[in-house]
Amino acid sequence: MNTATPIDPARPSGTGVVVRQTTALSTHVSGTHTEEIDDSLHLRDLLRIILKRKWWIVSASLLVLVLATFYTLLQTPIYRATTTIQIERNAARVVDFKDGTNSDQFAYDEREFLATQYELLKSKALAERVMESLRLDLDRKRPSRSKENPAGDEVLASDGLLDRILATMRKRREPAVRDLNILDRESVIGSLRGAVSIEPVRNARLVKINADGSDPALAAKIANTWAESFIASNLERRVDASSYAKTFLQQQLAATKEKLEESERQLNEYTRQKQIVNVDDKTNLVAQSLQEFNAALSRAEQDRIKAEATYSETKRNLANSREVLENKSVSSLRDSKAKLETDYQEQLKVFKPGFPKMQQLQSQIDELDKKIKAEIALVSNSIETSAKAAFDAARIQESQLRARADSAKRNVLELQNQGIRYNILKRDVDTNREIYNGLLQRFKEVGVAAGVGTNNISVVDKADTPLFPFKPDVLRNAMIGLALGLMIGLGLAFLLEHLDDSIKFPDEVERFTGLTLVGVVPKASTRSGMAITSQVAEDPRSALAEAYRSLRTALQFSTSRGAPRTLAVTSCAKGEGKSTSAFSIALALSQLGKKVLLVDADMRNPALHKVLGQDHSEGLSNLLSSSLDPLKITRLTAHSGLYFISAGPLPPNPAELLSGDNLSKLLAPGSSTFDHIVVDAPPVLGIADAVVLCKQVDACLFVIECGRTRKTSIRNALKRLHQTGTHPLGAILTKLPSSSSLYGYDSNYYYYGDNPNAPKLGKV
Repeated sequence: MNTATPIDPARPSGTGVVVRQTTALSTHVSGTHTEEIDDSLHLRDLLRIILKRKWWIVSASLLVLVLATFYTLLQTPIYRATTTIQIERNAARVVDFKDGTNSDQFAYDEREFLATQYELLKSKALAERVMESLRLDLDRKRPSRSKENPAGDEVLASDGLLDRILATMRKRREPAVRDLNILDRESVIGSLRGAVSIEPVRNARLVKINADGSDPALAAKIANTWAESFIASNLERRVDASSYAKTFLQQQLAATKEKLEESERQLNEYTRQKQIVNVDDKTNLVAQSLQEFNAALSRAEQDRIKAEATYSETKRNLANSREVLENKSVSSLRDSKAKLETDYQEQLKVFKPGFPKMQQLQSQIDELDKKIKAEIALVSNSIETSAKAAFDAARIQESQLRARADSAKRNVLELQNQGIRYNILKRDVDTNREIYNGLLQRFKEVGVAAGVGTNNISVVDKADTPLFPFKPDVLRNAMIGLALGLMIGLGLAFLLEHLDDSIKFPDEVERFTGLTLVGVVPKASTRSGMAITSQVAEDPRSALAEAYRSLRTALQFSTSRGAPRTLAVTSCAKGEGKSTSAFSIALALSQLGKKVLLVDADMRNPALHKVLGQDHSEGLSNLLSSSLDPLKITRLTAHSGLYFISAGPLPPNPAELLSGDNLSKLLAPGSSTFDHIVVDAPPVLGIADAVVLCKQVDACLFVIECGRTRKTSIRNALKRLHQTGTHPLGAILTKLPSSSSLYGYDSNYYYYGDNPNAPKLGKV
């Protein structure tokens, strides 16, 4: 048999529900891609959760509201008195003298200044001052006790680990001081600081001092005393700062005076020792002399370099030097030689070199050469001697000027060293004199300004005795309790919903399982005392009957050939409406005038024979275990066109019987005259009966009970079916509560419901 009805390619596009070839919890036989499960939480799901758990949310909100109101009414009324003060950064000045407190030279900005004042208002010292002013600790005086620990509190090295741990815990709980007067005093100060709150006014230099207490008069007195004590302590700090500044300046004046006198004495001794009248003039003269020597030395160096270059060039090329070339004797001899050489060349055209006249001319030329060389040597010696003398003179002059420049430089350096020491001593004198004058002026200003300064803090509004309690605020606490209860209720609702791992809404079926939702069955009403199957069979106007008729219509459009001929109905476990759905589907199909056979295949826990009031002494187990004719065990029911085969006696091996050939013969198209066979299959989980049975039918439907069937069970059951190649035709969601009607699953339709004027439908 086919495990699922395939999609007909020629089927028109307008037909109804079709079989899904690929589901989210399965892998198709052909290996197509598997859809992913959409298990995300949508806004609509949140609204459903709230509506489903609304009584939890309402109960938690009301409970916390009542508790908050009751707790508020039990609290002692607290009164609040408020004193407003103004804090200026600088106090008004009668004279423009500084008073030693540097109030106008804060290194921090306005925000830090105000933050400092707020912390001073919260300080323990101010609270202690207020306590002493109001004498709040007089009624709490107790006899003083020893401050030492009793003998049993000492932790010795020999004590056990538990004793040492207990001793450490005891020390954390108990104060280190045992004097009850000190403890009571600290307790009063702590209570006073807890009763007073500081509230800065936004974008202003105003501060509110709030004092809370059960006694309104005492609260007003504390607020006013707190402000007065803060102003008094601020004035005291200013006076103390001025006094300290005056004493400090007096000490610094004495020390600075001694330093000034000592520096002046050292300066005078140094000037007498070095005979310094005016260091600056002397330094200028010596520096000018050094500058002149340096300029002369530079010129001498240039002259020496020039003479040295001339001497070197003369030695290198004396014969071709300018002095030799310009010498008259040499020039005359060279002219004579040139004439003789010219005559020799002219005669050479006529005579040969050996001719006497030619030899005489040659001897004259040679004689002139000797004279020229002698004259050149004489002139060269004279030139070299002159160049060397000029070079030596320039070198001596440079050496002498360098010595004089070095001497002037040493004089300048020595004078500079003397000037450095002199300037150091003089600067010490000037610095000490300036410090002394500044301290003396500051000392006089402090003395004058100490008595004329005003405070920068003033009271704007004094606290009056409050007329009505400030807290507890019943309405505010009730609203807080209601909001807290609402949050607790919502949290509890979402927690319960998270722990409830089940399918609760119709749209979750397709989103989680991937199966087509072919039918939604509402939860049956038990107020009429009528059984569920009776409501389907005997009351066609009921929501159950209409739901199964809608399911029948979906089955008729599920394939191109209409509703499957053989159909099995299974579920994860028992009690999910599987048998009721199988009976109702068979009944709905028979009401169309078709012959329908209903088979109870749950041979472990049969139930349909009770619904139909039939005997199950013979049934499917007999048919599967023998060659019995099916018609012998088929019984006609009270409903027209509906036939029934019970489960029969409970066999020891239902799975083996269902795997045999007899079941295939029963379900074969030619073995019977029934138009449809609806099989009530056993649950999938725990046993193999349903898996074996679903393999032998045309299609199967998977029943899911709303709010009870867990998603884990559904996943495991579908996985078992898919592993054997069985793909359910669709899913049926049963026992849907009436609250789901808000989302499109209303059981009271246009024509039916509780309308008394609706026509009475008879049995088909």
